[in-house]
Amino acid sequence: MFPFLRTLREKDINSTQLGKARTYRLARGDQTMTFKGRLLGFYHAEGDCLEPEAQNKTHLLTIAIFRTSSRYLIYYVLNYVNNEHLSGRQVHVHATPDLEAAARFVDAMTYANRKSFAQGVLEDARATDASSAG
Repeated sequence: MFPFLRTLREKDINSTQLGKARTYRLARGDQTMTFKGRLLGFYHAEGDCLEPEAQNKTHLLTIAIFRTSSRYLIYYVLNYVNNEHLSGRQVHVHATPDLEAAARFVDAMTYANRKSFAQGVLEDARATDASSAG
């Protein structure tokens, strides 16, 4: 009836949702996490071409930074390749009290495709957070 009120999923993390307060239902293993928040920045690695030496390392598939009423959530999906303990797609969530703590967390990531997402997603998050706050 009201398509703009529907609960959004990982596939809905895109530029049309930036800065808008929405309800998200994101998968995490066999469970889901539901929250209300604003999408501040995101990155999807679908079109990335990794260098040959990076293709057999863990790399990030998706990262999104959200602002809820009390915290910043970092939702990220990793693809583990040639890892003896983990394999395949793994979903992680990290909560921080402010955007600077979120930036430190993202800056500390050491995945093979870090250059593709780190600065861009943080710049988008800062700009979107500043524009939605004022």
